[in-house]
Amino acid sequence: MKTLETWKALGGARMTAAITLIVALLMSSGGILNAESHDTDDRAGIVGTWTVQVTLRDCATNAPLGPPFNSLVTFHRGGTLSESTVSFPGERTSGHGTWDSRGGHTFEQRMVALMIFDTPGNLPGTPGFNPTLPIVPPFFAGWATVSHTITLTDPDHITSTGTNAFFKFDSASPYRTGCSTAAGQRFE
Repeated sequence: MKTLETWKALGGARMTAAITLIVALLMSSGGILNAESHDTDDRAGIVGTWTVQVTLRDCATNAPLGPPFNSLVTFHRGGTLSESTVSFPGERTSGHGTWDSRGGHTFEQRMVALMIFDTPGNLPGTPGFNPTLPIVPPFFAGWATVSHTITLTDPDHITSTGTNAFFKFDSASPYRTGCSTAAGQRFE
């Protein structure tokens, strides 16, 4: 009985109208109710998970520096991203970062991942060089950043170009930088 008395005291009809108005505003403005749905507007943008092949490149000549490697990148609503890759297995964590639209079908992404431990290089002319192993430079515990400009070529494909940088934990200056390109397909 007390609930019915309270409802009457608040003016039940006015309360019902107010609740209906709030729900209608949230639905039409892309508020809470719409934010949870996966509507067809996402297909026109970059939001979603992508299978990506990354190729490291010589920054001066754009020549590939080895075969491409696979990554998964998820662009979340609101401008964050998460990434997993097969490069540096066991040494590099997944990447975390941000993305934003530059207009049209162009986007910018920036992510960071931790490099967990030092890895000695295998370079010709250095002590311990083993010609039967891949030629690789040394890496140090710290973090790696990746910045790319992405183009949505159609609703299900992207290409990107950009740079990477490696930092030691105790330094704000990179000890190595590089370039890369990528091609991706929307995961369904």
